Amino acid sequence: MIAVQSYLYDNIVQVQILDTAIFKTRNRTVYNRPIKIYQGIDNPILVHVKNQDQKSVNIDSKSILVEIQDPINELLIVSYPLVWEDSSKGIGFFTITKADIDVLVQRYYKLALKLVDDVSGVERPLYSNDNYGVSLDIEVLPGYYQNQNPNTVLYNGGNAGNMHTIAPNLNGGTA
Repeated sequence: MIAVQSYLYDNIVQVQILDTAIFKTRNRTVYNRPIKIYQGIDNPILVHVKNQDQKSVNIDSKSILVEIQDPINELLIVSYPLVWEDSSKGIGFFTITKADIDVLVQRYYKLALKLVDDVSGVERPLYSNDNYGVSLDIEVLPGYYQNQNPNTVLYNGGNAGNMHTIAPNLNGGTA
């Protein structure tokens, strides 16, 4: 028997905010992998905001905007607000929707996050790498294909060419 294993991992983005109250040298991120997202399905991403001492940060009365950017054409593709799971610990999430991913070319894009003070409106960068860079690589890959042809044709019988056309149900099969 063949066994197929699959894994359920969270896509986690760790970002740092520069906390001026801390006078320590900044801890360097050892491994910062690109985020992989797949076409044909919604892709949830978890975000954890930390300070330069790698401690969770209280983000009450602040918002985070996540942007997917096209570095080749220098365009903002889409922006998502972060939904707080626990703002006192700086943990939130956003979901890159299937509709937004399916129109993208399969290649690398950039993910950038910014902190917005809800009271003053002041925006601050959130850093995703060890050299105070704000953008993180995000790779769009094929994952779940949608049938582009509404009729599927099956061939059976070799040269005899028995052909069967299968058309999808209209209106969920209620028409």
